[in-house]
Amino acid sequence: MTGNWFVPPLEIFSAPESVVGGQKLQIESLIAYLREQNYRQRSPDQKLFEKDFSLWPFDFCQSHLSVALPADVTTCLALKTRKRDFGPQRKSQTYLLAWTGNDTVTHLFSGEPFQQNELITLPPQLFAQFYGDKPILRRIVSVDVTPLQCLQAVTAIEDRNFLEHSGVSFGGMIRAALRNILRGRIAQGGSTITQQLIKNYFLTPERTFKRKIKEVFMALILESYVSKDTILENYLNVIYMGQNGPFQVRGFGAASEHYFHRPLENLELDQCALLAAIVNCPGCYNPFSKPDAAIKRRNKVLGDMLELNMITSSQFEEANKAPLPKKSLRTLSDPAPYFVQAVQRELGRLKIDQNQGLRVFTTLNQQAQEVAQTTVLKEVERLEASKALSKYKDQGKDLEALLVSVDLKSNGILALVGGRKYKTTQYNRVLDAHRQVGSIMKPIVYLTALESVSPEGSSYTPLTLLPNQPFTYEYEGQSWSPKNYSDEYSDNVPLFFALKNSINIPTAQLGLSVGLTNIIDVARRLGIQSPIDPLPALTLGAYELYPWEVAQAYSTIAHFGNRQPIHYIASVESMAGQNLFKHDERSQPAVAAPSAAVLVGMLKQTMLTGTARSVQWRGFQHPAAGKTGTTSDTRDAWFVGFTPYVLTIVWVGYDDNTPHGLTGASGALPIWAEFMKSYATRYPPEDFKWPEGTTQYFYSPNDLQMVVPNLEENELKQDIPLIFRTGNEPTFGQ
Repeated sequence: MTGNWFVPPLEIFSAPESVVGGQKLQIESLIAYLREQNYRQRSPDQKLFEKDFSLWPFDFCQSHLSVALPADVTTCLALKTRKRDFGPQRKSQTYLLAWTGNDTVTHLFSGEPFQQNELITLPPQLFAQFYGDKPILRRIVSVDVTPLQCLQAVTAIEDRNFLEHSGVSFGGMIRAALRNILRGRIAQGGSTITQQLIKNYFLTPERTFKRKIKEVFMALILESYVSKDTILENYLNVIYMGQNGPFQVRGFGAASEHYFHRPLENLELDQCALLAAIVNCPGCYNPFSKPDAAIKRRNKVLGDMLELNMITSSQFEEANKAPLPKKSLRTLSDPAPYFVQAVQRELGRLKIDQNQGLRVFTTLNQQAQEVAQTTVLKEVERLEASKALSKYKDQGKDLEALLVSVDLKSNGILALVGGRKYKTTQYNRVLDAHRQVGSIMKPIVYLTALESVSPEGSSYTPLTLLPNQPFTYEYEGQSWSPKNYSDEYSDNVPLFFALKNSINIPTAQLGLSVGLTNIIDVARRLGIQSPIDPLPALTLGAYELYPWEVAQAYSTIAHFGNRQPIHYIASVESMAGQNLFKHDERSQPAVAAPSAAVLVGMLKQTMLTGTARSVQWRGFQHPAAGKTGTTSDTRDAWFVGFTPYVLTIVWVGYDDNTPHGLTGASGALPIWAEFMKSYATRYPPEDFKWPEGTTQYFYSPNDLQMVVPNLEENELKQDIPLIFRTGNEPTFGQ
């Protein structure tokens, strides 16, 4: 009692919400987000204070700007963020966003006066909190800032004689004992607020007479040592107020944020009364799930307050008619448990003591995470319902999946799902599953070739021809005879055609030609750390990697050869605001940019006419590059794809390696498409910005037929764009 009652927490924040120019975003969605963060709406003629926003018509908006807005702008939204004592964005910021009629943010401005920006960021939001190892949401509040009506409400319903007794109400205990005798069980405790504090802080909630006797004596001792204000304050911070997914909501401060999305200091009478009502039984009086019971109990609190002359009749009538709060439309049913697990491991790796109290600012986007969790579970259950897999479900086997998504602007993890349900298994497959990767690693073979020259001494290009006939490779007294997945063969095929259709024979021939040790060297430069033996089967991805390694390698490719570590944590601060860690955003060149760009150009063809072409009729049509992956025994199905903004990796399989018969296109790609369609379409549908030293050419189907006879019908519908190094563009007929 002489020190702090509560150890400092570990607080985990999401990444700042960001908006880029050209982004698809409904203005109603941003307004809903701002209101959830307790922003106040003001009229255009009113001054904006911290945590205010206002909708401005075109003319009013234009009058505040030195640049002319396009005529299709219909509305502007101005907002001012709150000054903070912690976090990456401490200063208050003023922003202005201009919208067109088709839900597109066309211009962004910041500062006073407004200056045009390409991107704006809103402050990060707390989404997880731990006290010790317990997931608890708590915001410590002092009795001084708690509204008087909240203090009156809780004492009126829980302990109306709180200021008079010495810790125990013997009259209340006698009345409760009589009720318990009549009912034959402990139905009512007759506890004072002091006793409830003792039970919640020092003891356990078990209902026994032995514990009750301890509680009585400890309450009397406590009241002799500390003030009523101290008792009430700690009671308001310790009392259990409900559940938010796996997190206990403890205290009035956290409960105010949970139920009303606003700080305790700003609550009205009806809201104070509802919190006091919830204290008795959070499950019984939850306003979201038990609205009728919640209203009845809240109105009883108001009635007791009226009876004790704490409020007037008019206040009672007004509060009695107030509606209950509505549950937030954007809440995580299970706040990123696999991601939080990864963050806590990373803190351990960084040797940062989690018990000292930390604020951890992560890269997580809550909307992306919610979409990822929902999509993975829904799609895995859909796959399991198929005739081919339902037999395994009947045997008690759960089909698993993982998803990891990276923001390519920062290389931070947007969303991480390590399995279908964290409650079922805490095994984080993104971090810990060492799985065979198969065809998703074929691009490393092609990238190695693009950095090499052919045996004839010429540079490899997307149109370089490769053999597509069966062969046997002899090595170290062994022989290796790869086969095509379809068991079909043909004349020579060009690089881009072999890659987009994931044909084994040309890939194996290419890999053996450029050298196995060279392929491993490129893999290392991309960021892969797992052991890879220089065996011929590595050309087809016959080795095991962790999914985070796959994400790292592909992020280097997506950045045209610049490698920057993918990360979960942007920065860490002590509770006093001292910076303890900041992510190093510097990147280093790992592969020549033109080589990586030529590879990305070929990977785009996978999405347009190759093994991933179904992504288009699944509804995702933004420019993207990607690769399917299926191991030869169909135990692992992969898909990796990226736009200029977002990279996402999906794996599907069984933990015990049961063959499932799914391919990358049938198992993993549907999950990828659903996630990207729901989240990544917020960004403009822009193509990649090709680096210097490259040229994009569009080849007609007739041109391509000169190189690839008997093209499939779906490849005769449109011109094929391919990327070449400048000065290295082949002419047809060569």
